[in-house]
Amino acid sequence: MRTRFLSFLIGILLLTGCATVQDKIALESRISRLEQTRNRSEQDVNQIQTELQKIGTTWNSKDQDFAGQYASLRAETRKLMEEVQILNGRIDESEFVIGQLSSKKGELEAKLQGLEVENQKAAKRIAELEQYLGIGTSLPKNVPPAGKKPPSDHPVNSNKDSENQEPENGLYSQAKKALDDGEFETARSGFQEFITMFPTSENADNAQFWIGETYYREAWYEKAILEYEEVKKKFPKGNKIPSALLKQGMSFQQLNEKANARLILEELVNRFPNSNEADIAKKILKNI
Repeated sequence: MRTRFLSFLIGILLLTGCATVQDKIALESRISRLEQTRNRSEQDVNQIQTELQKIGTTWNSKDQDFAGQYASLRAETRKLMEEVQILNGRIDESEFVIGQLSSKKGELEAKLQGLEVENQKAAKRIAELEQYLGIGTSLPKNVPPAGKKPPSDHPVNSNKDSENQEPENGLYSQAKKALDDGEFETARSGFQEFITMFPTSENADNAQFWIGETYYREAWYEKAILEYEEVKKKFPKGNKIPSALLKQGMSFQQLNEKANARLILEELVNRFPNSNEADIAKKILKNI
């Protein structure tokens, strides 16, 4: 009985995969109830044994009816004692499970810390890749984005233009900082607000691309693919097309949709053969 009960509890622990505070509280409550039941049973046993001792001193061996009653009482006593032993065993098992839950909690915390370290390493690697690709960097002021007219050689009211660009640059920088800090929801909202307020900004295509990145870094690859597609639709002549194609292909690869991944990456290589993104796409294609 004790072994089966212990196996049952440990099985539940392995299936759930984690121990919560509620689990521990529930077990402790059950132990308390078991202890109360055990105490009542022990009192019943003691009372019956006392009665038996009294009866034993006056029992007449010739009285068969009385002998039967005495035997019945002895059997009931043994049954109650067995129940008390079972209750003691269950209490010991419950206490053991509580100890296991506490140990499991420590293991989970250690695993969580390990995952956080791995996440930091991954974020660092992504940042290095972005730096290599030049993703998110603003174009020099004298080089207009693809499909946009160069600035006039004779700027008018440059002070006013500078004042107008200050909130634009500030909003973009805040959203980018939130992304770098891993605050993906905040970054997403910031970039969406930026696109709404400054749809013709030279950083508008960057902002749309970074929205896709927030989902990619959260491993929400389906949403990331859709947002990268918006880069291609809204800014077909922008400088973010190669990056959007690359990350679309990588997203499909993460979803194990190899055919779609190959299709997108081959499009990237064909359209932008001399880009850094194409070099990376060629390496990925070799492994698909």
